[in-house]
Amino acid sequence: MKTLIVRFAPDGKPQLRQVPDSALLTGGRPLFLGENDTEATFTVMPAVRISRLGLAISRRFAARYYDAATLVALRIPAVGATPSETDLVADSALTVGAWMPVPEDRIWNIECPDGTATRWQVADNFERAIEAVSERSTFKTGDILALADFSTCFTAPRDSRPEWALNSATTLHFKIK
Repeated sequence: MKTLIVRFAPDGKPQLRQVPDSALLTGGRPLFLGENDTEATFTVMPAVRISRLGLAISRRFAARYYDAATLVALRIPAVGATPSETDLVADSALTVGAWMPVPEDRIWNIECPDGTATRWQVADNFERAIEAVSERSTFKTGDILALADFSTCFTAPRDSRPEWALNSATTLHFKIK
């Protein structure tokens, strides 16, 4: 299984980052901060789970290759900072939320822990990303694909339990220790 974060450059070319399995925080485990850290900053992104084996997938058929949606939170050094290669290999750098059926209307409403809400028009963007990635790599069942172009930053203090909801269903939640 692999986790890929895709961002499209202004010229339309995809920029890919692969997150190692050791960086995934799953199963309700808490995120442990360093002794001197008082808070953690995240960028939260929409993600889908790949459900079929595929290579060189046309955008037209890409929707057949994912079966579930969630939100993922990538820990970053500070608000506004972009993740570097070293951030992605850190243990517990990426928290994966609970999987749910893919929203049919293709507009994702994200509710943040601070009460704010964001609407993401994700129509065709996952398909575009699947087409771009599958030109270079084979997708396998269970792979995760996240879109960095649709992200929001959030900072949470130590000993908090931030929660994000996708279309009113709590999807991503964890404890910060």
